[in-house]
Amino acid sequence: MKQIQILIYLILFSCCNAQNLSGKIKDSLIFRKIENPIFNLKLINEKTKEELTTTTNQNGEFEFQNLENGKYRLAIQNEEYQKNEFQIDFNKNLNKIFFAEKFCKYRMNKSKTCPICKSDENVIPIFYGLTTTKFMKKNKKKYHFAGCETSSCDPKWYCKTDKTEF
Repeated sequence: MKQIQILIYLILFSCCNAQNLSGKIKDSLIFRKIENPIFNLKLINEKTKEELTTTTNQNGEFEFQNLENGKYRLAIQNEEYQKNEFQIDFNKNLNKIFFAEKFCKYRMNKSKTCPICKSDENVIPIFYGLTTTKFMKKNKKKYHFAGCETSSCDPKWYCKTDKTEF
């Protein structure tokens, strides 16, 4: 009988300490819903090195259940995204939004040399933002105007020869 009581106390105690981590993955570049966001998630307990995995649903939502308190590392994996890892100090139920950073082909570009013609002769900077028609006419040879909407993954240069943004 005493063993059954101890077992019941252990079960109740472990249930009281079990927590849930839930949340949503969003794209950090566009700050809006991702189309068909399927991410593989790996949650690693830093102390025990135990790994738990799950996949987000089509809305980017996920949940890990019955977690012990402690420090965790959440890895978000998708072939179109950079390696995204987050440290979590976990001691209660947590519902959080994580922003995943997408791979940006323009970040690798360190110079104003056109990747097609391999020259920087007809390369001009790209201008983002709201301007006046007068400003655009005055500076159309100096800048390539690209509009107002920007993200952290925008081309910086325009090659007039190849009509290419990079």
